[in-house]
Amino acid sequence: MKLLLAAGLAALVVAATGCTSYPRYRTGAVQTLPSAPQIKARLSTEDYLRFGTIVQEYLGKPYHGASFFLPGVDCSMFTREVFKRFNETDLPRTVKGQFERGHEVSVRQLSVGDLVFFKTEGAKVSHVGIYLGEQRFAHASSSQGVIISGLQEKYWSERFAGARRVLE
Repeated sequence: MKLLLAAGLAALVVAATGCTSYPRYRTGAVQTLPSAPQIKARLSTEDYLRFGTIVQEYLGKPYHGASFFLPGVDCSMFTREVFKRFNETDLPRTVKGQFERGHEVSVRQLSVGDLVFFKTEGAKVSHVGIYLGEQRFAHASSSQGVIISGLQEKYWSERFAGARRVLE
């Protein structure tokens, strides 16, 4: 019993002193910490939620190339419509035109809303999607309609051509 009481008392002393900084009392001038750099967010939380909601509304929409009369979208029409609805950003109608907009972003710097481009038809950029975070992007697949895929998937990683930031 005495051993148990001594162990409990020792644990209490360790816990009480373990949470204090060392040295316990400081003398001398007050030390001020340097202020953290201010990082300006590109979009507010509300903007991210609204952007995500717009993209989500397209999921499952069928693919249809270059026709305004048939239901569905192709890849560049999908990105164009999402950005137009989000903040009136007017993207070109073609993948090539969209690849020339905004500024280049490296894979390590990708952020929600960046356009990601792929070479699916030879040496030229021919497919575009919207980066969603966590290495995922939304795009209009010719076989499945608007879906979410992973940048790390073998097919996409081998064809990745670059990324552009059009939202600031």
